[in-house]
Amino acid sequence: MAKIFYCGGSSGRLGILRAVIPIGELSGVLSTDIPKYVGKSFPRMKLTGPSCTVIEVAPDEKHVRWRVGFYCAAKGPHEFEDHLRAL
Repeated sequence: MAKIFYCGGSSGRLGILRAVIPIGELSGVLSTDIPKYVGKSFPRMKLTGPSCTVIEVAPDEKHVRWRVGFYCAAKGPHEFEDHLRAL
């Protein structure tokens, strides 16, 4: 499973867990976004920083396309939420 967090803004630095989806469906949820791999630790967020969407791929969820760790999606939480609702 992949976990999707909304961070920054009213969500705070640590973020809010928004969704848990099967790793095989992650590409479909991201649509045309190509998330940036940011490492094996949850990215550090500034209190006043912009909102962002963080995706976690857990170690037990190895996948050909996805490395274990964290990614930042190009779409912020509001845009990402609109995309999730459209699915």
